[in-house]
Amino acid sequence: METAQLPLPHPSECGSDEWARQMRLRFSPVGMCSETGDIVQDFFRPSGLALCGEEGSRWGAAQQAALYMGLEKYGVGKWRDMATEHPALEAFDDAAIRTKAARLLGTQSLARHAGWKGNQAAVDAERARHRAIGIQLGCWKGGVLVEDAQGSVAAAMASSTLPGEPGC
Repeated sequence: METAQLPLPHPSECGSDEWARQMRLRFSPVGMCSETGDIVQDFFRPSGLALCGEEGSRWGAAQQAALYMGLEKYGVGKWRDMATEHPALEAFDDAAIRTKAARLLGTQSLARHAGWKGNQAAVDAERARHRAIGIQLGCWKGGVLVEDAQGSVAAAMASSTLPGEPGC
């Protein structure tokens, strides 16, 4: 059976610090406060961090350079071929390489880029083009161009012919 709690006094009656302490004691999750109502800082610290793979599977400058070379030689979509040729990419699966390529190109969808090949300058120009279109249309989210339901991104991409320059 639950015990009835006394109503909280108004902060003007007990002071704001005491009122806050009483509020914490009544409404905080278990472990967030000590028995006296003080905040337990360890409650807010992450308890189990999931690290991103082993030491060799972290993305760095060598992996980015290998991806640029792979995009130049094999093009968008040939992720396993890139990983086979470039040891820096061996630790990554196709999905991880594809995601990094999408970020490099600055686009959420790589469907319109299937088979596209380009060196680092061309990749960077394509990213700049995507960014310009995305900013103009309000579709640049989290560093990538995202499609919209109205089809304005697809229309802008279709009318943009010069790399690095939006044609809309």
